[in-house]
Amino acid sequence: MAEIKFSIKYTGGKADEHKLDLYDAGASIHGLAKALAISTHALITEGEVRSKGDSIPNVKFYLHPPQKGSFVELVSVFFENTAVQVVGASVITAAFWDMIAYTWKSAVGKEYQPKERIPKEISTKNELFTQEIANVLERPLQQLHRPILHNHDVKIEIRRPRIGKIIEFDNDTLNYVYSKNEVGIQENISGNVTKYNILSGYGRFYDDEEGRTIPFNLSNDLSVRMKELLTWSLHNTVRDNNGKILLDAEVISDNLDNIKRYIIVGVKNYVEN
Repeated sequence: MAEIKFSIKYTGGKADEHKLDLYDAGASIHGLAKALAISTHALITEGEVRSKGDSIPNVKFYLHPPQKGSFVELVSVFFENTAVQVVGASVITAAFWDMIAYTWKSAVGKEYQPKERIPKEISTKNELFTQEIANVLERPLQQLHRPILHNHDVKIEIRRPRIGKIIEFDNDTLNYVYSKNEVGIQENISGNVTKYNILSGYGRFYDDEEGRTIPFNLSNDLSVRMKELLTWSLHNTVRDNNGKILLDAEVISDNLDNIKRYIIVGVKNYVEN
């Protein structure tokens, strides 16, 4: 068995008066619990991305009485032997923190390269892992940011004992994690697929107009023929007009109107004018 403890610290705004709005605090802790479950499950299954942040086998999460400070809560993660054996007793603490930093920083638009064995192997095995897990972490992390949504002076720190701050959430990370779709469906987006996992439906698309690759996932009702065109584009980037295709997609942007991802609803052949 293994136990890992950490604190979540809120500063700024009402937190400096040792209090938070009850609804905001409750939503934030709820989001924390779900985000912990998603990332920890990925660690102990060596890369499986689950869509729900509810309880997971062989790991328990506990909230302890608050500590002194602006507004500080103590959290512990209790790994049962089955989970410890997967990760390794001597490295489970380091692997846990590496996975939290890797997945949560990726989900709020920050760069992080994993250092421990399991997170590194997951990254190598599935190039689209961070994209997949960021998508399911989005809602829990929105909830975790709830106090910042109503007061942009608030900051939230995840702190490791004797090490200090592992990750900080603030107004910048809030603007990234909160998504919107204000343009509806954009048609005839030209470019080519650069990465695509036919099992998960996640991938990356080089958008000619944007001049960069954009993450994508698929709508539930995309036809088999359209999925085949995505695969064709991926495998024909060096011939046949660079594998160009046209997408119809929902455009998901952050609060600053930067495109975060496409949800593809249609795919068709590219026709030169």
